[in-house]
Amino acid sequence: MGVYGSELTKDAIEVLRTIDEHPLVEEVMYHKNIANKLEKDGSSMDEITSAGVDFIMVVGGDGTILRLLQNVDERILGVNIGRVGFLTSIDLNDLDSALESYHQGDYYVDERIKLKSILNGEEIVECTNEAVVHTDKVAKIREFEVLQGGSMIDRFRADGVIVATPTGSTCYSMSSGGPILHPAVEAFVVVPISPYKLATKPYVVPVDQEIKVVLTEEDKPCLLVLDGQKEITVGHEDELKFTLGDSCARFIVFDKDFYTRVQKKLVWR
Repeated sequence: MGVYGSELTKDAIEVLRTIDEHPLVEEVMYHKNIANKLEKDGSSMDEITSAGVDFIMVVGGDGTILRLLQNVDERILGVNIGRVGFLTSIDLNDLDSALESYHQGDYYVDERIKLKSILNGEEIVECTNEAVVHTDKVAKIREFEVLQGGSMIDRFRADGVIVATPTGSTCYSMSSGGPILHPAVEAFVVVPISPYKLATKPYVVPVDQEIKVVLTEEDKPCLLVLDGQKEITVGHEDELKFTLGDSCARFIVFDKDFYTRVQKKLVWR
């Protein structure tokens, strides 16, 4: 397996230093961004993926996982050492039992659709959570047009607009008033951010037609933010489209109950 992470805690460092000695682990490749902290030899992500690892264990929070998923298609086992860790499957103290379950085949691979962003005809990255088009200045609203399949979904003035996957529906989209989608629902959510008019509402839209976001005002740029990891300045002259991604995010999980997970991570905490 591969091991990837960032900003490791002391506890995480102590555990990962000995993971390659675990009786259920045959071979470990440590990504170079954490290898020095673990006093191990490091590998690039290309070396890890080309080696055909069973999965990549990602130690950190949701941001760490989202950053990795913009570049790889391998199965992910998320180990939470952050606060919420909605995308992670286990906490650090569950690692032994998780490895045992994986060894026995007692796990599931949860496949999630991605969102492809296309700027001026060029594919950028595929997002697991969402793409956000936001004003480039605080407290300045903009006018947006959102279209799908040539039909106008809505035109509104707001701080921005979110196009989210079902996975992203429990993140920024939810905090902005969007609905929570079950991961099995193949749909995107279009959510205006702090719209000026009360009548402006979120939309759940199909994934089989591209979504187009138009900035109608000249000389009023915005920021395109992809999974909170990549920012690009966009303006009135830019063509911005979103479609179903070519790949899926694949998570190793040990519990398929999505609703209990929502309650545990987003309600009861």
